[in-house]
Amino acid sequence: MYSTQKLSIMKKIKIIGGLFFVLTLFSFLSCGVPKVISKTENKTTPGSFKGLTDTSNSAKIKWSGFFKDKNLLTLIDSALKKNQELKIVSQEIDLARNQILNRKGAYLPFLKGGTDNSIEKVGRYTSQGANDANTEILPGREMPDPLSDLNLSLNAIWEIDIWKKLRNAKNSAVEKYLGTIDGRNFLITQLISEIANSYYELMALDNQLEILEKNLEIQQNALEIVRLEKAAARVTELAVKKFEAEVLKN
Repeated sequence: MYSTQKLSIMKKIKIIGGLFFVLTLFSFLSCGVPKVISKTENKTTPGSFKGLTDTSNSAKIKWSGFFKDKNLLTLIDSALKKNQELKIVSQEIDLARNQILNRKGAYLPFLKGGTDNSIEKVGRYTSQGANDANTEILPGREMPDPLSDLNLSLNAIWEIDIWKKLRNAKNSAVEKYLGTIDGRNFLITQLISEIANSYYELMALDNQLEILEKNLEIQQNALEIVRLEKAAARVTELAVKKFEAEVLKN
Protein backbone atom coordinates (compact mmCIF):
# COMPACT_ATOMS: atom_id res chain seq x y z
CA MET A 1 0.00 0.00 0.00
CA TYR A 2 2.77 2.38 0.88
CA SER A 3 4.74 1.55 -2.27
CA THR A 4 1.67 2.13 -4.50
CA GLN A 5 1.14 5.64 -3.06
CA LYS A 6 4.81 6.35 -3.54
CA LEU A 7 4.63 5.40 -7.21
CA SER A 8 1.58 7.62 -7.79
CA ILE A 9 3.33 10.57 -6.15
CA MET A 10 6.39 10.01 -8.33
CA LYS A 11 4.21 9.97 -11.47
CA LYS A 12 2.59 13.25 -10.46
CA ILE A 13 6.00 14.81 -9.83
CA LYS A 14 7.20 13.68 -13.28
CA ILE A 15 4.07 15.06 -14.96
CA ILE A 16 4.39 18.43 -13.14
CA GLY A 17 8.11 18.56 -14.01
CA GLY A 18 7.36 17.84 -17.67
CA LEU A 19 4.73 20.59 -17.80
CA PHE A 20 7.11 23.04 -16.10
CA PHE A 21 9.82 22.19 -18.68
CA VAL A 22 7.43 22.74 -21.58
CA LEU A 23 6.21 26.07 -20.17
CA THR A 24 9.81 27.19 -19.58
CA LEU A 25 10.73 26.28 -23.17
CA PHE A 26 7.77 28.22 -24.58
CA SER A 27 8.63 31.22 -22.41
CA PHE A 28 12.20 31.26 -23.75
CA LEU A 29 10.95 30.99 -27.31
CA SER A 30 8.44 33.81 -26.81
CA CYS A 31 11.10 36.15 -25.31
CA GLY A 32 13.25 36.04 -28.41
CA VAL A 33 14.24 39.29 -30.17
CA PRO A 34 11.79 40.03 -33.02
CA LYS A 35 13.16 40.55 -36.49
CA VAL A 36 13.35 44.10 -37.83
CA ILE A 37 11.05 44.49 -40.79
CA SER A 38 12.28 47.12 -43.24
CA LYS A 39 9.95 48.74 -45.74
CA THR A 40 11.05 50.06 -49.11
CA GLU A 41 9.48 53.39 -50.00
CA ASN A 42 7.83 53.87 -53.35
CA LYS A 43 9.47 56.82 -55.05
CA THR A 44 7.66 56.57 -58.36
CA THR A 45 5.23 59.38 -59.15
CA PRO A 46 2.50 59.41 -61.77
CA GLY A 47 3.15 61.23 -65.00
CA SER A 48 -0.09 63.21 -64.78
CA PHE A 49 -2.77 64.03 -62.22
CA LYS A 50 -5.88 61.93 -62.92
CA GLY A 51 -4.86 61.57 -66.53
CA LEU A 52 -4.67 65.33 -67.19
CA THR A 53 -1.88 66.48 -69.51
CA ASP A 54 -2.51 70.24 -69.46
CA THR A 55 0.77 72.08 -68.85
CA SER A 56 -0.64 75.61 -68.58
CA ASN A 57 0.13 77.45 -65.36
CA SER A 58 -1.72 80.59 -64.33
CA ALA A 59 1.27 81.70 -62.25
CA LYS A 60 3.26 82.28 -65.44
CA ILE A 61 0.58 84.49 -66.98
CA LYS A 62 1.00 88.23 -66.52
CA TRP A 63 -1.90 90.02 -64.88
CA SER A 64 -2.47 92.16 -67.97
CA GLY A 65 -3.06 88.99 -69.98
CA PHE A 66 -5.08 87.21 -67.30
CA PHE A 67 -7.90 89.77 -67.14
CA LYS A 68 -9.78 90.88 -70.25
CA ASP A 69 -11.93 93.69 -68.85
CA LYS A 70 -10.49 97.07 -69.92
CA ASN A 71 -11.98 98.91 -66.95
CA LEU A 72 -10.45 96.44 -64.52
CA LEU A 73 -7.06 96.67 -66.27
CA THR A 74 -7.18 100.46 -65.95
CA LEU A 75 -7.98 100.25 -62.24
CA ILE A 76 -5.16 97.78 -61.57
CA ASP A 77 -2.63 99.83 -63.53
CA SER A 78 -3.61 103.00 -61.66
CA ALA A 79 -3.38 101.23 -58.29
CA LEU A 80 0.08 99.81 -59.03
CA LYS A 81 1.39 103.24 -60.00
CA LYS A 82 -0.08 105.15 -57.05
CA ASN A 83 0.07 102.66 -54.19
CA GLN A 84 2.23 104.09 -51.39
CA GLU A 85 3.28 100.75 -49.87
CA LEU A 86 4.40 99.47 -53.27
CA LYS A 87 6.57 102.55 -53.74
CA ILE A 88 8.17 102.00 -50.34
CA VAL A 89 8.93 98.36 -51.17
CA SER A 90 10.45 99.41 -54.52
CA GLN A 91 12.79 101.80 -52.71
CA GLU A 92 13.76 99.01 -50.31
CA ILE A 93 14.62 96.82 -53.30
CA ASP A 94 16.91 99.54 -54.68
CA LEU A 95 18.60 99.87 -51.29
CA ALA A 96 19.09 96.11 -51.04
CA ARG A 97 20.55 96.00 -54.58
CA ASN A 98 23.01 98.78 -53.77
CA GLN A 99 23.94 97.01 -50.56
CA ILE A 100 24.88 93.91 -52.57
CA LEU A 101 27.18 96.01 -54.75
CA ASN A 102 28.70 97.50 -51.61
CA ARG A 103 29.33 94.06 -50.11
CA LYS A 104 30.92 92.85 -53.35
CA GLY A 105 33.23 95.84 -53.37
CA ALA A 106 34.45 94.96 -49.88
CA TYR A 107 36.45 92.08 -51.41
CA LEU A 108 38.55 94.51 -53.49
CA PRO A 109 41.48 96.60 -52.22
CA PHE A 110 40.79 100.20 -51.30
CA LEU A 111 42.98 103.05 -52.47
CA LYS A 112 42.86 106.18 -50.37
CA GLY A 113 44.58 109.38 -51.42
CA GLY A 114 44.84 112.71 -49.70
CA THR A 115 46.63 116.02 -49.55
CA ASP A 116 47.88 118.04 -46.60
CA ASN A 117 48.91 121.68 -47.03
CA SER A 118 50.24 123.77 -44.15
CA ILE A 119 51.91 127.18 -43.77
CA GLU A 120 54.49 128.02 -41.15
CA LYS A 121 55.17 131.64 -40.22
CA VAL A 122 57.48 132.53 -37.40
CA GLY A 123 58.14 135.88 -35.76
CA ARG A 124 60.80 138.12 -37.32
CA TYR A 125 62.47 138.99 -34.05
CA THR A 126 62.84 135.47 -32.74
CA SER A 127 65.81 133.20 -32.89
CA GLN A 128 64.28 131.07 -35.66
CA GLY A 129 62.97 134.13 -37.55
CA ALA A 130 66.35 135.87 -37.40
CA ASN A 131 68.09 132.70 -38.50
CA ASP A 132 65.68 132.24 -41.46
CA ALA A 133 66.17 135.88 -42.51
CA ASN A 134 69.94 135.42 -42.70
CA THR A 135 69.79 132.04 -44.41
CA GLU A 136 69.42 131.40 -48.13
CA ILE A 137 67.48 128.31 -49.20
CA LEU A 138 69.41 128.36 -52.45
CA PRO A 139 72.29 130.54 -53.57
CA GLY A 140 70.81 133.96 -54.23
CA ARG A 141 67.32 132.88 -52.99
CA GLU A 142 66.10 133.81 -49.56
CA MET A 143 64.14 131.58 -47.24
CA PRO A 144 60.41 131.97 -48.14
CA ASP A 145 58.26 133.71 -45.58
CA PRO A 146 55.80 132.22 -44.77
CA LEU A 147 57.03 128.66 -45.38
CA SER A 148 54.45 126.35 -47.03
CA ASP A 149 54.43 122.56 -46.68
CA LEU A 150 52.51 120.37 -49.20
CA ASN A 151 52.12 116.65 -48.47
CA LEU A 152 50.61 114.12 -50.91
CA SER A 153 49.68 110.61 -49.67
CA LEU A 154 48.31 107.40 -51.25
CA ASN A 155 47.30 104.44 -49.04
CA ALA A 156 46.20 100.94 -50.07
CA ILE A 157 43.98 98.80 -47.79
CA TRP A 158 42.99 95.19 -48.57
CA GLU A 159 41.12 93.13 -45.98
CA ILE A 160 41.55 89.36 -46.23
CA ASP A 161 38.33 87.52 -45.42
CA ILE A 162 39.73 84.81 -43.16
CA TRP A 163 36.72 84.48 -40.83
CA LYS A 164 34.17 84.81 -43.68
CA LYS A 165 32.88 88.11 -42.33
CA LEU A 166 32.68 89.70 -45.78
CA ARG A 167 31.21 86.58 -47.35
CA ASN A 168 28.49 86.30 -44.70
CA ALA A 169 27.68 89.99 -45.08
CA LYS A 170 27.34 89.51 -48.84
CA ASN A 171 25.08 86.46 -48.43
CA SER A 172 22.96 88.37 -45.94
CA ALA A 173 22.58 91.24 -48.42
CA VAL A 174 21.58 88.80 -51.18
CA GLU A 175 18.99 87.11 -48.96
CA LYS A 176 17.57 90.48 -47.98
CA TYR A 177 17.35 91.47 -51.64
CA LEU A 178 15.55 88.26 -52.55
CA GLY A 179 13.22 88.76 -49.59
CA THR A 180 12.28 92.24 -50.76
CA ILE A 181 11.66 90.92 -54.29
CA ASP A 182 9.34 88.19 -52.97
CA GLY A 183 7.64 90.70 -50.68
CA ARG A 184 7.02 93.02 -53.62
CA ASN A 185 5.59 90.17 -55.70
CA PHE A 186 3.34 89.16 -52.83
CA LEU A 187 2.15 92.74 -52.36
CA ILE A 188 1.39 93.09 -56.08
CA THR A 189 -0.49 89.78 -56.13
CA GLN A 190 -2.51 90.69 -53.05
CA LEU A 191 -3.31 94.16 -54.40
CA ILE A 192 -4.43 92.83 -57.79
CA SER A 193 -6.55 90.10 -56.19
CA GLU A 194 -8.28 92.59 -53.87
CA ILE A 195 -9.02 94.97 -56.74
CA ALA A 196 -10.33 92.17 -58.97
CA ASN A 197 -12.44 90.71 -56.15
CA SER A 198 -13.98 94.09 -55.31
CA TYR A 199 -14.56 94.87 -58.99
CA TYR A 200 -16.39 91.62 -59.74
CA GLU A 201 -18.33 91.90 -56.48
CA LEU A 202 -19.46 95.38 -57.54
CA MET A 203 -20.47 94.03 -60.94
CA ALA A 204 -22.49 91.28 -59.25
CA LEU A 205 -24.23 93.85 -57.05
CA ASP A 206 -24.99 95.99 -60.11
CA ASN A 207 -26.50 92.97 -61.87
CA GLN A 208 -28.48 92.11 -58.74
CA LEU A 209 -29.77 95.69 -58.57
CA GLU A 210 -30.76 95.57 -62.23
CA ILE A 211 -32.64 92.30 -61.73
CA LEU A 212 -34.36 93.73 -58.66
CA GLU A 213 -35.44 96.84 -60.55
CA LYS A 214 -36.87 94.73 -63.37
CA ASN A 215 -38.67 92.54 -60.85
CA LEU A 216 -40.04 95.64 -59.15
CA GLU A 217 -41.30 96.95 -62.49
CA ILE A 218 -43.04 93.65 -63.19
CA GLN A 219 -44.68 93.69 -59.76
CA GLN A 220 -45.84 97.29 -60.21
CA ASN A 221 -47.40 96.34 -63.53
CA ALA A 222 -49.08 93.40 -61.84
CA LEU A 223 -50.37 95.75 -59.12
CA GLU A 224 -51.91 98.02 -61.71
CA ILE A 225 -53.59 95.03 -63.34
CA VAL A 226 -55.00 93.86 -60.02
CA ARG A 227 -56.35 97.34 -59.32
CA LEU A 228 -58.07 97.35 -62.71
CA GLU A 229 -59.50 93.90 -61.95
CA LYS A 230 -60.78 95.22 -58.62
CA ALA A 231 -62.40 98.16 -60.43
CA ALA A 232 -64.08 95.62 -62.69
CA ALA A 233 -65.24 93.69 -59.59
CA ARG A 234 -63.23 90.60 -60.48
CA VAL A 235 -60.99 90.55 -57.36
CA THR A 236 -61.29 91.84 -53.82
CA GLU A 237 -59.27 94.40 -51.88
CA LEU A 238 -57.29 91.57 -50.32
CA ALA A 239 -55.55 90.80 -53.62
CA VAL A 240 -54.68 94.48 -54.08
CA LYS A 241 -53.17 94.70 -50.57
CA LYS A 242 -51.16 91.55 -51.19
CA PHE A 243 -49.54 92.97 -54.35
CA GLU A 244 -48.93 96.32 -52.63
CA ALA A 245 -47.10 94.49 -49.82
CA GLU A 246 -44.87 92.72 -52.35
CA VAL A 247 -44.01 96.01 -54.05
CA LEU A 248 -43.20 97.73 -50.75
CA LYS A 249 -41.05 94.81 -49.64
CA ASN A 250 -38.88 95.03 -52.75
